[in-house]
Amino acid sequence: MRGLKWLIATVLFFATIGAIYQIVGMVLDRQQYPPPGQMVDIGGHRLHLYCLGTGSPTVVLEAAAPGWSLYWSTVQPHIARTTRVCAYDRAGLGWSERGPLPRTGQRMAKELHRLLERAGISGPYVLVGHSLGGLVVRLYQHDYPKEVVGLVLVDAGHELEMRQAEFRSFANAGKSLLPVIRAMTVLGISRLMSSYDQLPPLLTAQEEKVSAETRPMLRAGWLRTAYSSTLSDESDGLFETLEQVRHSGSLGDLPLTVITANGPIWWPEMPGQVNPAKFRKMWLDLQQDLTKRSTNSRQVFAAHSSHFIQFDEPTLVVETIRQMVDSTRRTVPSK
Repeated sequence: MRGLKWLIATVLFFATIGAIYQIVGMVLDRQQYPPPGQMVDIGGHRLHLYCLGTGSPTVVLEAAAPGWSLYWSTVQPHIARTTRVCAYDRAGLGWSERGPLPRTGQRMAKELHRLLERAGISGPYVLVGHSLGGLVVRLYQHDYPKEVVGLVLVDAGHELEMRQAEFRSFANAGKSLLPVIRAMTVLGISRLMSSYDQLPPLLTAQEEKVSAETRPMLRAGWLRTAYSSTLSDESDGLFETLEQVRHSGSLGDLPLTVITANGPIWWPEMPGQVNPAKFRKMWLDLQQDLTKRSTNSRQVFAAHSSHFIQFDEPTLVVETIRQMVDSTRRTVPSK
């Protein structure tokens, strides 16, 4: 019993030290890397909004589930040469404060609308959504159709994805890791590993594609205690989000561009229970089906990209968005 007590005491001691290390690290990160944009109170919590450039329509960038505004750092400055472009952090990600549950697509779309409204960023908007962000921008368009003049979906999610066996296996494998990642983050283990450059291959691949000044800010975002918790919250709300999108209906003749990743590797270290060939066919079929949501759509293939096209082929994403902006400028708005 005495040995067991010493073991428990030792574990608690190191856990406490690790937790303090994590808290101190987050405090220092906040001091060293303040938000580049503005913090906007949307009623109960604040979201981070970062806008560049001038002109209309305003391009609004919505990130994937594991990302936030910095995930558009390879794209946003180039779009700003053409028009005003805004990226933001969903609640709990990046510099934004955590928001109320459940974290469903409709709640996220409503919060984005309130953010733009309170920040004085008026439409019309071209909405750009990557992965989960593609679902959010579709719900935004459904709820506020008069504000949106075009959609660009960047390897976006599909409302039927969880009905596909390969995608369920992929999603469930990732979800099962989130409690472990959260525990490692709370106890300072993730921060310690990061200090020795021991990052997962997915994060390493992303970090290599951004500028040197952006990399430490990316790490600070990944190492927030709220980060893994928010990913879990968004994952928990995914089924409801997909149902919300499924009932959102057609886009009519709204200009729509679907950018699809078609590179040899869609996801670094694909879970072993997922068949890459079956997953690839499933994903390409769903991407092609997205083009049917509008009678005014086209599909662009990113032949050298993983799921994170804005990192692998940012020029393609920039050019596609610019084409959408130019197209909406030539169109006379309907009364």
